[in-house]
Amino acid sequence: MSSTIGSSFHLPLNAVDRANQPPLHYLWVQDGCIALTGAFWTAAYVLYIRQAYKDRSYGMPVIALCCNFGWELVYGFLYPQSFAETLMFSPWIIIDLVIIYTTVRFGPEQWKHAPLVANNLAIILGVGTVLSFVMHWALVESFPSSDEAAFWSGFGSQLLLGVASVAQLMSRDNTSGHSWSIWLCRALGSLSAVITFRWRYWHYPQDYPAVGSPMAVFIMASFLLADLTYPFVYASITSRQKSKSH
Repeated sequence: MSSTIGSSFHLPLNAVDRANQPPLHYLWVQDGCIALTGAFWTAAYVLYIRQAYKDRSYGMPVIALCCNFGWELVYGFLYPQSFAETLMFSPWIIIDLVIIYTTVRFGPEQWKHAPLVANNLAIILGVGTVLSFVMHWALVESFPSSDEAAFWSGFGSQLLLGVASVAQLMSRDNTSGHSWSIWLCRALGSLSAVITFRWRYWHYPQDYPAVGSPMAVFIMASFLLADLTYPFVYASITSRQKSKSH
């Protein structure tokens, strides 16, 4: 089994896979899901930037942006599993910086009703990112391993983004900064991440006990539900916007 794995193409093995030496089909499914997760989330981030310039607005909620940026800094640079992981996270860091820039540039228009927020978005994002970084670091220090902390904080961040995106649409009552393509890439990226961990848990439940816990099931089901709710809210707002324009 080991020689077969060693002579075939696959992503670098994590600690669990090095110990278990799983069959190649397991690795290929896992690798495919990981690749899809990265591709869909990268596409979603780029589309956020594109839509920001198109609508002169921003789509990623501020609290979710701070949480995601802090997560990427901690697990990409403070606790990376390897140098390859740091290289993988680096483009996301750069893209996040551009999203932060578009939020500062176009955000005040969305906060005209709250001048204190509109006039201090850069400070809010800066403080929020620092707090997020410290929170994710504290979580790593509170768990037995950085992998377990990354699992909980990563899926927690996805839940925050999913729920906050629906709430943002509803509170704004317009779709500026948002698009169908952003939603689709986000939803497929999140679904791919869920499949990755459920695949691991299905084969090696003793090595991924957190994935099968009631809290993990609740978090995954909740952000998938938020992703399923989003298109109905988006379509409803779009329909009302078209009706007003006629």
